[in-house]
Amino acid sequence: MSASQARYGSVVFDLDGTLADTEPLVIGCMLETINAHGYAVDEPQLLQYIGPPLPIMLDHMLGLSAEAAQPIYMDYLGRYERDYMPRTTPLPGAQSLLDALREADVPLAIVTNKREDAGRKTVDLLGWADCFQTILGSNTAAQPKPDAAPLCLALERLGGAAASAAMVGDTESDMGAGRNAGFAGVIGIVGVRDAEFLTAQGATHIARDLDEVRAHLLGG
Repeated sequence: MSASQARYGSVVFDLDGTLADTEPLVIGCMLETINAHGYAVDEPQLLQYIGPPLPIMLDHMLGLSAEAAQPIYMDYLGRYERDYMPRTTPLPGAQSLLDALREADVPLAIVTNKREDAGRKTVDLLGWADCFQTILGSNTAAQPKPDAAPLCLALERLGGAAASAAMVGDTESDMGAGRNAGFAGVIGIVGVRDAEFLTAQGATHIARDLDEVRAHLLGG
């Protein structure tokens, strides 16, 4: 497949819940950590706030200041890397999608709301280091998703333009970032959020899985 058959000149992916099957791991570790610090949070409550970096979630969910959230966040980072990250697996269709985009010579980036070092470790664990020209985390640009800053920085590194770029993700942080950066395509994967919600948050296209993402990005 040639690059001319690709619908977009560059593609930016979210990581957790988009390419990597980490959603149960992230949720499990967040619940374990938050509860260990004395806050009674359950999964349905947590899922209402999932998407931004954990300190922002803790502010929105529990009203915690950045100072109060910091020890919980640092504990979470340590627990996740030690106990949860080694169990990371790719989502169905992820490898074939990345292979097809590479064959089409489409420049790819990861923009995650993990810290950059954790994002890179996850990508390395999955054997995808050669798939992406750049990996950005919540601490890479001036602001994390849904701000446009990390997507704009990713495009700068890819040598791409928003008018021919696509963002692929599964939460309002991803949809908002793609919308705010003026991306031509903002593809929302149904899962943690439903199609109606993702569309309201900025999705231009909805996919049920990565096979549907591939069909949209590559036309078949």
